Amino acid sequence: MAIPQHELKEMNRLLEGGMNISDIWTKHSQYDYWEIYWSVSDYSLLGKKRKITNRINLARRATSQTERDELLNEVNSLVTEMYELTKKNGKKLVDIGKVINR
Repeated sequence: MAIPQHELKEMNRLLEGGMNISDIWTKHSQYDYWEIYWSVSDYSLLGKKRKITNRINLARRATSQTERDELLNEVNSLVTEMYELTKKNGKKLVDIGKVINR
């Protein structure tokens, strides 16, 4: 079953807000977990953390410099994505704090 565009937008918004895919799946249980996983535009922060950990472990075992460079470039890209998302969420928290403290 294809996920309607309006629900997919909501799922992506929830992911950007820090919710993980398991929680999104609980909220939208009419869809299969993997259908949601492959349909959303990005991994959750937990998913990115796991991917970074796996790439670092692979880099430790890599036999060639080229292989290590590819893995470390991917780690660098994921860390940058996490930084940008965290920065965006930090701005949201400041805005929320301003509204609450009025």
